[in-house]
Amino acid sequence: MRKIVQSNWFFAWMLLLPAAFVMIAIRLWPLVQGVGLSFTNRQLGAHVPYNFVGLDNFRALLTDTVYWDAMWFTVIYTFSTVIIAYFTGLIVALLMNMHMKYGRGVFRSLLMIPWIIPGVVAAYVWRFSLNDQVGIINVMLQTLGITSEPIPFLATAYWARISVIVTNAWGNYPFMALVLLAGLQNVSEEIKEAARIDGANAVQVFRYVVWPQLKGVTAMCTTLVFIWTFNSFDHIFLLTSGGPARATNVVSIHAYFTSFSRMNVGYAATMATTMLVFMLFVTVIYMRIIRGKDD
Repeated sequence: MRKIVQSNWFFAWMLLLPAAFVMIAIRLWPLVQGVGLSFTNRQLGAHVPYNFVGLDNFRALLTDTVYWDAMWFTVIYTFSTVIIAYFTGLIVALLMNMHMKYGRGVFRSLLMIPWIIPGVVAAYVWRFSLNDQVGIINVMLQTLGITSEPIPFLATAYWARISVIVTNAWGNYPFMALVLLAGLQNVSEEIKEAARIDGANAVQVFRYVVWPQLKGVTAMCTTLVFIWTFNSFDHIFLLTSGGPARATNVVSIHAYFTSFSRMNVGYAATMATTMLVFMLFVTVIYMRIIRGKDD
């Protein structure tokens, strides 16, 4: 026992245990509890009795058209946001990686603004800016003669979906840009110079020299933004509340209304559990693809 207590691994575990208990209390236990609720008919209320119903909630999901419509838009919303934010961030990162004699610090500081603005503030600013009557975007479009009448950005299904995707990508592209910029700065200048000496142009240098060395940071930043967006609730809730006519309804918002408006906590937990399973599945497959390409 004395040897165990005096060993390095025992000391390391003693240091880790307080943080581990905190993580279990605020992360693991709510997760286990949520998954457990998905197998019950729990209703919202402190003393409302509930029973174990097995897979009944999951079977009900199979025929829930509202849920599948929300899941379909959640997938479109997530992948569209990741793609737009990634390529916008890549372009910005390439620009910031160029030699700038003046203003580099100011430019990088301005880049951070969309990312550091609180989500609630950003959503309300966008909601006002996209208003079809007094919004600054419609005012500018009509003043410049681009449109002859206001565009109902948040009032029609088509424009509302585009609006929530673009505005969410706007909030995430600075993170992509910073991570990709760090990756670009780790690319050896000697390797790029050797490629130029061999006759490669700028596009070929990026395609065959720079791009392969960005796969690691690309996998990391796109996976994180995928998880954040798929779980996102506040942005769409504050911008459109899932409307109009459920056009921007995502699974997180559908689960929220199911739990707190319909009082069906068990069924809402089932939706959250399916989100967890889907997210784990996609993330594992994506990381395997990236790892296979690196190998």
